[in-house]
Amino acid sequence: MLSDQLTKAIMLPTKGHFIGIDRNNRLFTFVFALFPGLLASGTSVTLVCAFMWALVSLAARRFAFKMNRTDKIVAFCLTFYVLVTILSVLLHPNPAKGGAFILKMIPFLAIWAVLPRLRVSLPGRLLPFLIIGAGVGMMGSLLFSIVQTTVLSARAEGGAGNAAVFGLFAVLFGSISLLNAHSESKIERFIAIAGFACGLVCAFLSATRSAWLVMPVHFVILYWYLRGQTLPTVTNAAKVVGTVLIVGIVAVGAIKVTERFHALENDIVQLDHQPDDISSLNARLMLWSAARQALLASPFIGHGPQNRMTLVNEILDLPPEKQMTFTHVHNGFLNAAVDAGLLGVLAVLALLAAPVVAARRKEPGPGRDLATAISLLLVSSYVITGMFGIMFGHDATDAVFIYLTIMICWISGTSPYLSIPEVAARAEADKQALIA
Repeated sequence: MLSDQLTKAIMLPTKGHFIGIDRNNRLFTFVFALFPGLLASGTSVTLVCAFMWALVSLAARRFAFKMNRTDKIVAFCLTFYVLVTILSVLLHPNPAKGGAFILKMIPFLAIWAVLPRLRVSLPGRLLPFLIIGAGVGMMGSLLFSIVQTTVLSARAEGGAGNAAVFGLFAVLFGSISLLNAHSESKIERFIAIAGFACGLVCAFLSATRSAWLVMPVHFVILYWYLRGQTLPTVTNAAKVVGTVLIVGIVAVGAIKVTERFHALENDIVQLDHQPDDISSLNARLMLWSAARQALLASPFIGHGPQNRMTLVNEILDLPPEKQMTFTHVHNGFLNAAVDAGLLGVLAVLALLAAPVVAARRKEPGPGRDLATAISLLLVSSYVITGMFGIMFGHDATDAVFIYLTIMICWISGTSPYLSIPEVAARAEADKQALIA
């Protein structure tokens, strides 16, 4: 049974100094992958706890501080974003109100301590837990979403508390799940395909149009990765199940796409005939226009995140009852521009480049291909959805981006792909390697 093999793969036999660290790394990676769709806030809490414990362990010299040149480049990209944000808070009025924004920067520094801790783990051992955790998490998220859309609301939010964030995580982790499609384990392949299908359905149920735009890009990335793998022979039973899944996804997608298309159509009509009424579309256009004006007023250093929405509302000059209550301008790049000007946009670009740099600077091999696929899935998800909604600044979206970036850094370019059964079979050998 896969559950027994999963337990054996995570819970290495006997005790030992590095065995304990490696075991916790495996468990942490698996649990983290479960959280985005089921309990999104759990990602940030888990990451911060891991960061704090890693700092304590580093101070106690429980493991060595090991970061290669690429690791440091990526870490500096994340740190640059932190420094720019802190600078933008301190250089502008109301710096005391910017304390919350500075606190949000703490997880971005986790790479300096968490990555050396992950280096204790043997090559290739953590990725299987990330990928299968993503699949299982998406299957659970679909059940959560069905209950929500049946009983509570028209749009599924999963455990994210926000339909847009849930849509982002659904399409991202559903796609990560499919990276197991070439596993030697039938159960793993089933979870990979089921997790991918559930992720797509969750994204449709979230009614997040920007997440739907991510799907064709992910199809291309997944095709690129999987075409280079040895895929199992598709049986007649698999063809039947696949056909049912495709029909189900298309049916759910057609219903939700039709609903959201009509909503967009109504917004466009309203924009022409009732321009004073603030619809979803009109609100975005107004926010983007105000953000552009704010950028032109201070193009190099912005206005500080603590003054963002106050300034936007001042520019819009709306009546009190119509003022925007959003926390961001629904575009990650414009958000950064209002906060810290062109320097802020440069910091976001550095942040988005970090996972791709981490993947492509590795030595050629199966590990680099897998790292590249994950990095492209991650960055495309954030860029596309971030053009119409939140990108960074949300605790869960920040935590997911940070930990996946750390994982991409951790992957060895030459390490082979391993399934859970293979990791379980190597448990005794891994124990000996960690003790040595």
